[in-house]
Amino acid sequence: MPVNDRAASDFSEIRKVVYLHPYKGSESLRGADVERINPYGFFDFGKEIGAVIEQEGEIPAPKAFWILFQAREAMTRLISGKPIPIGISKAKAQAVIDAITPLFNDRFMANDVDGKPGLRFPEPTDPPVPAWQWQWIAGSIKNFEAIFAEEMRETATYFVPRRGIYWTPALVDNADETFPADLLLFIPDKAKEDWKAAGRCLAFSLLSASGFHVARAVEACLEAYYALFSGKHGETLHSWYDYIKALKEIAKAQPTPCPLEKTLTELDQMREDYRNPIVHPRVRLNEADARMLFANGESLIIAMAQEIAQAAGKGVQLSLVSTEAAK
Repeated sequence: MPVNDRAASDFSEIRKVVYLHPYKGSESLRGADVERINPYGFFDFGKEIGAVIEQEGEIPAPKAFWILFQAREAMTRLISGKPIPIGISKAKAQAVIDAITPLFNDRFMANDVDGKPGLRFPEPTDPPVPAWQWQWIAGSIKNFEAIFAEEMRETATYFVPRRGIYWTPALVDNADETFPADLLLFIPDKAKEDWKAAGRCLAFSLLSASGFHVARAVEACLEAYYALFSGKHGETLHSWYDYIKALKEIAKAQPTPCPLEKTLTELDQMREDYRNPIVHPRVRLNEADARMLFANGESLIIAMAQEIAQAAGKGVQLSLVSTEAAK
């Protein structure tokens, strides 16, 4: 795995996050597209397992207790998927546990007064663990390492660079938190879901896909925006052009609350500059394009949500916007 040799005090300055990209054959990753991992888990795992191999000769009982306890716990966590799920090396990991357990049970377990088994912390006077017995466990770890190393060569980890001012974990998991909290109830659920997808795609440099989801999120909000001001709940029009044209007519024909001309102008500009072009396969967005579209979409969704919220304050029927806002 990649190693960063910066001092610990510099870690806070690193603008990257490590992600595990699932590989074929890993059944434990079913249903997960990407999973964030903690890189420090590798260091901790290696330290606890490596402590077994580093020992030579007879091992004092108190020292052996802690080394074996931590090594077995580390291997158990690995089998359970921490820090990452494993596949072909799982059997060898279990073999390490099977090698540790008999010695541990024999030397460091005992029944209490009720006959229940529990840990027995060794005394300094307890006999040491013989070298041959220790080497048997160390050998099982070396066998595991050989298979684990091969498996890790097939497991790709990536640094995901920060996109502008966006914190990568938030962009991946909670992009909808970019919207003001007091407006979230006035943004349709499907708009928020597409916005989350747009954030994930932007984080992983799937730039055209990010633009596509931004357009879908804005369109979902546009449908609610139209439903509110037209009073035609459930009616869908053919295109953005039709929505914008109908909303402009509503703005001319009725008093407030009605859609703002500024919002409609910006929607029409987004339609011409981004929404229509990105539906063509030959058009590909670069990072600058994707980030501008993301910012533009954010601004438009907030603008529409603000108008919806203001209309709600004037008694407009909220069920035309979203079921959440109606609660």
